[in-house]
Formats: sequence, structure tokens, C-alpha cells
Amino acid sequence: MESVDPGGPLGDAEIRELARLLARFASHELDQWENWRIDTTRGPVFVSVSRELPPGRPEEAFRRIWPTPAHLTEDRRGSWTVWRQDDNGNRYVVSRHGTRAEADSVAATMEARGHKQTYWVARSA
Repeated sequence: MESVDPGGPLGDAEIRELARLLARFASHELDQWENWRIDTTRGPVFVSVSRELPPGRPEEAFRRIWPTPAHLTEDRRGSWTVWRQDDNGNRYVVSRHGTRAEADSVAATMEARGHKQTYWVARSA
């Protein structure tokens, strides 16, 4: 059995490869839907892949990752990161974007959900 800790953060090339592999899976393996559980050191993560939008979720809530958009083809230095802080003070990266406007839009969408978490945008390191 593999370790729960798969290693550090993904690099730019790994993110592009992940997007390419997901596109292959969606094109050749996915029938209607697939649900996965990934056990991590921070607890389980649940991933759903579907050919349909989840109920109540607009298409605008999803970022296109294939064909590879500009924010994935370029080095992420100088990009914008959406951060989340939960009600226990833990901070997490939500997503990275090529422009401040994209990041602000995602942060606003997340804030509008009304959860106790706080979201903000910062320039990526």
C-alpha cells in the first residue's frame, strides 16, 4: 500500500500532465460518472468526474483545464493565488490564476456560498 503522503506540491509540468491525463480519461474511459476518494494527511478528499453539471452548480464555477489554457501553459510565477482560511485558522491554496480578475472572480464565487471560511487573493510566490 502506498503512503498517504504522495510528496510535495505539484510543479508546473506536473499540473499540465495531470490535465492531459484527465482529458484522456474523460475522452476514452469515462462513461457517465466516476467518484474517487483520496486519503491525504489532511483527511479524505472526494473527487467526482461527470458528464453532467452537479445540481445547482453553474458552468462558470468550473475552470477549463483542457485544451490547456494560458494559465497552465505558462510558468506560474507572477500569477495570482486564491487562498482559503477555515474557521480553525488553517490556510490552504484553493487555485492559481493567470490574472487578478480570474482569481478575484473565483474568490467572490467561493465567498458567496456563505460558509465560515475566508477567501482572499494574493500574488503567487
